[in-house]
Amino acid sequence: MKTPIIKSLILFALILAVVSVTFVFAILHHEDGENRVSYSLIDQNEQRISQKTYEGRYQLVFFGFTSCLAVCPLQMNKLTSVMNKLESGGHKNQVTPIFITVDPERDSPQKIKEYLTFFHEKFVGLTGTRFALQKTTDSFKTLLSKAPINQEKNYQITHSSVVYLLDPDNRIIDFIPFAEGTDGMSERIESFL
Repeated sequence: MKTPIIKSLILFALILAVVSVTFVFAILHHEDGENRVSYSLIDQNEQRISQKTYEGRYQLVFFGFTSCLAVCPLQMNKLTSVMNKLESGGHKNQVTPIFITVDPERDSPQKIKEYLTFFHEKFVGLTGTRFALQKTTDSFKTLLSKAPINQEKNYQITHSSVVYLLDPDNRIIDFIPFAEGTDGMSERIESFL
């Protein structure tokens, strides 16, 4: 009769150990366990920018590239409309829209600056070395594809189409999918403001 009880206790202890180790690993793997992000990149005016630059404000972060033919221009146009809606709703200085390139080989600060002229005036465009961008995408837990070895002139890059909403403490508080429309996106953001 003791054998089933002992087996149950051993099984319970093993499950508890696995859950405990997994929890500790998750906390240690993400510095503070609160989904905080970090980055240190160069903006379109060649100034060093980090997550600390925008502490105290919400950030809308989108990863893309200036030569993108489909997803990026559509998402950037939606974000421009969202920023206009937020501003008309009384949230003029609460949100900073940020475009981070996944194509540092082609996206210089000057090229990003020219690209941003087509979108909302508050957009900040960021680039950097591939190493700095890899650290950034790792922090956001998103994809950074390698540049093609045989680069054609208009090669495309696989990347996430999600928009990240960060709170004033640089924590990811929402992931807004590409399929979300302008009204839905605005409502999701306003619910946090």
